[in-house]
Amino acid sequence: MKKRLFILTLFLVLGITSVFAQRIYVEKTDNGYEQPIVDKLISEGFQITFKQDSADYIVKCIIGKTGMGRAKGSVAIIDNKSGDLLAKTKEVNGQTAITNGYANPKMVAMKKIADKYLIDLVRKYCKVK
Repeated sequence: MKKRLFILTLFLVLGITSVFAQRIYVEKTDNGYEQPIVDKLISEGFQITFKQDSADYIVKCIIGKTGMGRAKGSVAIIDNKSGDLLAKTKEVNGQTAITNGYANPKMVAMKKIADKYLIDLVRKYCKVK
């Protein structure tokens, strides 16, 4: 009985860890706006790599219009082997406000994307085993 339980537990652990076997590289931005994206992927158990050439997928943070305490941003997922754009989030607004401690609007936009759209997008378009 103990042997069966051990084997079952082993298969469950191997199955869970193999779900996120694909390596993801998050492209660096000029001022670290990619950090909410990296934090969210790590907290969800995805395998992050810090070398682009060893990644299966690249997540690119795109900062759009900025000015007057506002910024727009989106995230694109690119297949590293083919270079094809797999998916892109819609543009999200970030705004400096007292409610967010006057945070940088670019960072606010990336945080919104990480919290609302990132994980569903990665699971849908990246071939996680």
